[in-house]
Amino acid sequence: MQNQSEQGESTLRNCIQRNQNQQSREIHRETLPKIVNQAEIILQEVRSDELIDRLTEVWRRSVKKTHLFLSDQEIGEIEKYVPAALLEVPTLVIAINAECEPIAFMGTAGERLEMLFLEPELRGSGLGRRLLTYGIEELGIRELCVNEQNPLAKGFYEHMGFECFKRTELDEQGNPYPLLYMRLTAKTAGESGNEAIDRLKIEE
Repeated sequence: MQNQSEQGESTLRNCIQRNQNQQSREIHRETLPKIVNQAEIILQEVRSDELIDRLTEVWRRSVKKTHLFLSDQEIGEIEKYVPAALLEVPTLVIAINAECEPIAFMGTAGERLEMLFLEPELRGSGLGRRLLTYGIEELGIRELCVNEQNPLAKGFYEHMGFECFKRTELDEQGNPYPLLYMRLTAKTAGESGNEAIDRLKIEE
């Protein structure tokens, strides 16, 4: 019997074979609920060159829409290190749509969320929440860091039950972009992701 990872690998391989000659299509707002509901979350172990290239493209599109404090040149410099980061992160989780295209991904190391990016058109669709809930419930995510100049991401993580416990003036590469280190609060750490989300909705 195949485990979850093996089943995911088989699904992705079949998807890529069927989708080799298809062009990526524009995502329309009215189709977002369907895309999110049909998205399949896969715990990825085999990381092919093609997959890394596709995830890097998702990263680039996402960063250009969310990290407005970065210049195109800075994004290009950071992008050089993205493929290696995708290969080296201990746990990689991806989401694919019905056309078998990667549309989001998440990387973790122990209890720390190292990366979470999705196609910019899917922001606010619930897919990011699905991924992070999976990470909290199945992978034990308890900590992360986010750029202070990315308020939408900060607000998302706060909504998911994370609170800032440390701030640095520089990012991890020594650039003048403050980082906020966040931790899942004791109030939510004992809850499942869905329970935390339900409680947060009630409190709003």
